[in-house]
This record gives sequence, C-alpha cells and structure tokens, in this order.
Amino acid sequence: MPATSASLFRTALQAARDAAGSQDYPQGTLYVVATPIGNLADVTLRALHVLELADAIACEDTRHTQSMLRAYGIDRKPGGQLLAVHQHNEAEAAQAVISRLAQGERVAYVSDAGTPGVSDPGARLAAAVRAAGHRVLPLPGASSVTTLISAAGLVAADADDYSAFVFAGFLPSKATERDGAVARLAAEP
Repeated sequence: MPATSASLFRTALQAARDAAGSQDYPQGTLYVVATPIGNLADVTLRALHVLELADAIACEDTRHTQSMLRAYGIDRKPGGQLLAVHQHNEAEAAQAVISRLAQGERVAYVSDAGTPGVSDPGARLAAAVRAAGHRVLPLPGASSVTTLISAAGLVAADADDYSAFVFAGFLPSKATERDGAVARLAAEP
C-alpha cells in the first residue's frame, strides 16, 4: 500500500516537536509562517511545530491551507479554525485576528506559498496587529526572491562588494500604472 503524504511527514512532525517544542512560543502572538513554494518538503521544523501549536491559522486561502495541513498530517483541534485573511479582506479580517490575540491565542498566518507580506497579503495584518500592541514573530522559510538571488550569480561592479538587488514585488496590472512603475525602477542605480 503506497504511503500517504501525511504518513511520510509523521517523522518530520515528531522531529519538529523534538527540535522546536522546548522553545518559547508566547501566547497573544501572531506568527508569520513561511510555507513551501511548490515542494512540501521545503517546510521548516519550526513552521510545522507552530502550525500544529497555533490556536487558529489565518490564511490566504482556507482550501489551500487545509490541503497543506492535511498533507503534513496536522489535524486541527476543535476550535482551531482557519481564518480567511486575503488581499480583499485583510483590513477587516485583521480585527478578528486581533480579537483572538487579545484573548491570549496564538495565531499563525500563512500565504499560499512563500513568506506572507512579500508579494502576498500579510503586511496590513502585521501592521494592524503591531498597532494594537501585540507581538508579531516571523518564522523564516521559503522565499522565491532569495532562492533566485542565491543562484543568479549577481556580482557587483566593484568585485569587493557583495551584490545588491532591488525587490519591487509584482508590477501593477494596469498598463499606465505599470509603465510608471517600470520608469521608477529604470531610475534605480
């Protein structure tokens, strides 16, 4: 009988508990959790631990996140809801997250792939949570930007300097706005 992805990740979940379980995970904190970009095996042990530990998970797409959690064998406990926090409701949904944090809950936030707030929703949520006086704790992980840069072989004009890059996120979809953004980027040194 072929192994399911949940059974394949059972050892990883135990390793996550062993490696990250003794660390401090304050209540009333928003955990910004980077998720894999296309390859589920790119998840970190801390990410698995926090996703299992969180009282609720705010996410860009609840269906996508539920599928990811299922693949890892993470079963949400009763009341451990998935909260939709995406581009179109981020400002309003932040209030529901803040309410949970005020009750001392740990809330994890994930986007569909990569790091929330980097070309994905999450920046408004983090700002609102901070403004409400709650802690925002980032967990590093998959990043398409740094993955690309690490293999691009960028070399600065002065060989003694490290390479530099500018990350501007996605360009606007409207032609006039896109042209303006490209013109601003063209002016970068």
